[in-house]
Amino acid sequence: MKKFKLLLLTLISVFVLISCSSAPITGRQQLKFVDDEKLASESSAAYSEFIAQVKQQNLLANSTNDGKRVTAVGNKLAVAVEKYLRENGQAQKVDYLNWEFNLIKSDDVNAFAMPGGKIAFYTGIMPIAKNDAGIAAIMGHEIGHVIAGHHAEGKSNETAAGIVMIGKQVADIVTGGATSVISNDLVGQGLSLGLLKFNRTQEYEADKYGMIFMAMAGYNPEEALAVWERMAAGGSSGGPEILSTHPNTENRIKKMKEFLPEAMKYYNQSK
Repeated sequence: MKKFKLLLLTLISVFVLISCSSAPITGRQQLKFVDDEKLASESSAAYSEFIAQVKQQNLLANSTNDGKRVTAVGNKLAVAVEKYLRENGQAQKVDYLNWEFNLIKSDDVNAFAMPGGKIAFYTGIMPIAKNDAGIAAIMGHEIGHVIAGHHAEGKSNETAAGIVMIGKQVADIVTGGATSVISNDLVGQGLSLGLLKFNRTQEYEADKYGMIFMAMAGYNPEEALAVWERMAAGGSSGGPEILSTHPNTENRIKKMKEFLPEAMKYYNQSK
């Protein structure tokens, strides 16, 4: 039993160690063994299918004033992001970016970015964005998830979680059920909470990236704080942080204030 546990732990540890990389800016260790190019290709295909469905339902709002603003801000951010990547030893990531910006008619207060530079805004978030700098803050944050490799990291975490669950099931068989006192549901819940906490860390990283990108594009990063204050005023502060994939709004704004002086350096250089 002890030898089996040791072997299983060793195999998982080796698997994790060879798959680790460092997150830009923060230097946080990431578990990543998903190919960026493949993920960008898969995401682009899924995005194209999604937009095709939106078109069929006549829900694209690109020709509206807000739609044109989203595209205009997006193009400025794209230039800033590619400049940042080239200046920070990540020029290879530019090859996977094929930018696309769409505004979708929906009351949902939401926006997202997918690997490959595929961006979607919902009209419901435009009052929160309020102005071009607000759009840049939200879009910069979403692009931050892409550039930081959070999508690949998330898929890697899902795979690793699956390996742990398989390992426990194998242990149950080998030991004749000696480990069955630990329920699979409990193990799964523990993993889920761990991943939720990890996702909140990703959110903080995306905030930092977003502030840098919007600043490089010529938008005052102070507006990022104002956006989240409007989010909070609109009732989007969320529930208990321990059970949320997003940081508590108060904590998020606090962290952004701490990073603001660094982001302002980029903004001053863009003038």
